[in-house]
Amino acid sequence: MERKIKEDEDYIHSPKYQNSLNKLLAKTENPLENAAIARILLLSEEEVDRLYKESVQKLREEMTE
Repeated sequence: MERKIKEDEDYIHSPKYQNSLNKLLAKTENPLENAAIARILLLSEEEVDRLYKESVQKLREEMTE
């Protein structure tokens, strides 16, 4: 399952939404908390926070180039 989450951009661990990120996003109005993100991506909350910070930093760097 972890491999599928990493390789398939639509796959998440959420049987309620047929394991589909697109279906979850279509039915969710509010932003997800880190705990929920961690649960559906099979990560720790610390990993979610680290990935978020790395992504923001990369975007900042690209915007200043």
